[in-house]
Amino acid sequence: MNVTYRREMKHNYLIIEQGNVQMQGYEENMLKENQINGLLKFQLKQIDNRRYFYYEITSKQPLSRILEFHSINKQELINLITGIAQILNRLPAYLLKEDQILLQPEFIYIEPEQFFVSLCLIPGRDRKFSEEMSELLRYLLGKINHQDKECVVMAYALYQESVKDNYGMDALAELVCLHNNKLEPRQEEKECETQSVFSNTEKEEIQVIEEFSSPVQTKTSGFGLWRPLIISSIVVAGFFTLLWSISGYKAVLKYWYLVLAAGILSVLLGVKSTGKNQYQHPEENSPAKDQSYDSKQEEWQTAFYESKEKTSVLLKSAAGEEPLQTVLLANSQKDTQVRVFKSASTGIADIIITYTPYLIGKQEGLVDYVLNEEAISRIHVKIEKKENDYFISDLNSTNGTYVNGRLLETNETVLLNTGDEIFIANFAFIFT
Repeated sequence: MNVTYRREMKHNYLIIEQGNVQMQGYEENMLKENQINGLLKFQLKQIDNRRYFYYEITSKQPLSRILEFHSINKQELINLITGIAQILNRLPAYLLKEDQILLQPEFIYIEPEQFFVSLCLIPGRDRKFSEEMSELLRYLLGKINHQDKECVVMAYALYQESVKDNYGMDALAELVCLHNNKLEPRQEEKECETQSVFSNTEKEEIQVIEEFSSPVQTKTSGFGLWRPLIISSIVVAGFFTLLWSISGYKAVLKYWYLVLAAGILSVLLGVKSTGKNQYQHPEENSPAKDQSYDSKQEEWQTAFYESKEKTSVLLKSAAGEEPLQTVLLANSQKDTQVRVFKSASTGIADIIITYTPYLIGKQEGLVDYVLNEEAISRIHVKIEKKENDYFISDLNSTNGTYVNGRLLETNETVLLNTGDEIFIANFAFIFT
């Protein structure tokens, strides 16, 4: 499957080239004649006995690009799964099949503000939908926000459902609805319901997060309970023997209160010493278990333990035990030499590129620099650095990106040189 991108006027297209096909299937006519809600708008162009499927992606972003810089949260996960389920429910009315849907993250298009889903259906394609859906859910496990426990449990439950034999999209949608309803009641009910719905493995994953925030009380051994009495008996016997050896039984009768005081004091000291040993940090409690589990965990599961280790470093630093160390939270890298998009438009500030990759657009929360103007797309351009060179890419923007007067194709990447004139929509900048 040959995939390209093209800009025509103010429209951006994902183009999939089909081989030497002689017959036109009914699916192509269905897509051409009907605008199906949730499917990318379809056009067919035929050149030299080759078919090109055009899908309009203007103002939309692929899921893979959004999750490159952003962790998916609970509501976004709900919107994604329910959106896919709703689209699939519309297909039978048009005699279209779910196996013709592309579910790779780079072909699932999202409207960033509301996280609305648009899918790409390829006429004549035949690959089992359930397998691709399971692969998508596995991919999402590594992209979820691991600080959102509800999102973690939901994502894991969805993946567990998808690996069952003969599961359907309806089962995933019902699981989302059931799970979402169970997350609404108060916290006391939430824990009970989670235990009844999800497996022990899931609860272990949540416990990894919860146990770090509270000390774990360990059971005291039998010796620990009898330890104060044993110590007291030894101390009393020692005092008794010492007095007897010095002055005989008369000294014992005369100074009996000293023997009693020594016994009581030793009991109190023994109880206090035993109490101190009853609490241990979970990290010190079972290292062997953690080590054996690490050898089997997936990439998405390691996020729990990485978060735990980072928190431990920060806590120790705050307590003065060791110097504060920098924790790498993203792939962005600081540039030793700061570059600037110097504004040539009135009322627009300079854009300082302090790290790469660097996103510019108007969707706050998804971009590094918010250029909140009507002509700017939600995620408009990306600036990257490779070795000592800087590059700019247009990201499906509606009004385009120009470098030295040339309009970039959608998703096209070009080299930037000092002094280049850049237009982001109709806003001019000089690269310095």
